[in-house]
Amino acid sequence: MAPHAEVDVGSANGGGRATANGTTNGSAARPLFTVSSPNVVYTDDEIRSKYTYRTTLVNRTEDGKYVAVPQETLYDFKVDRKIPKLGVMLVGWGGNNGSTVTAGIIANRRGLIWETREGTRAANYYGSVVMGSTMKLGTDSKTRKDVNIPFHDVLPMVHPNDLVIGGWDISSLNLAAAMDRAAVLEPTLKAQVRKEMAEMVPLPSIYYPDFIAANQEDRADNLIPGSKASTAHVEQIRKDIRYVARACRQTCR
Repeated sequence: MAPHAEVDVGSANGGGRATANGTTNGSAARPLFTVSSPNVVYTDDEIRSKYTYRTTLVNRTEDGKYVAVPQETLYDFKVDRKIPKLGVMLVGWGGNNGSTVTAGIIANRRGLIWETREGTRAANYYGSVVMGSTMKLGTDSKTRKDVNIPFHDVLPMVHPNDLVIGGWDISSLNLAAAMDRAAVLEPTLKAQVRKEMAEMVPLPSIYYPDFIAANQEDRADNLIPGSKASTAHVEQIRKDIRYVARACRQTCR
């Protein structure tokens, strides 16, 4: 299994990476907005802010009246502006969800376009809370209209195109074959991601028959020995995570 995390430039909803309110993998990015306040301090590495949370506690007296007591709690927040590499390891990577998610990230990373019976389709992150939604930043000082910005630009955060994907599966099929078995994606899209996905092979998985549907037994050919929970299984999973993290540091800089 080889981690994959190519980097390119593009829009927020596909075809590459969008800038956030920080830096990406150590490179400078222009923030969409800054906060002008004595409670917010920017450095090259961090955003530090103070926030006062206000609420009111209510006590009831013996005569049935209420006493409102204002409360304040001061919070200090620190956000790193340099976005690190992030790995995601999926349990059941070769299943319908794992293979489809992986293909979707590759399609967005490469800005793919494909034909369907309903017409041309382009990769995007519509439906993603982080990538496809906005939030209100404030009110325009001149027009008094709401100003809304992409959710992913609020704070520095990892773009899904930069995720390093890996995982486990009880089936030894590579992700291209698993994608065919899932029968979710259009053939014209599968053809464009097949080569890259064929190089992705899940790590052997724990297999406890009592917790997995009986119809999965025939594909269970990629297993960590043992059918019951054990310390050895925990240690193997930890070893796998360390392996992927090490591979990412070596090959995905």
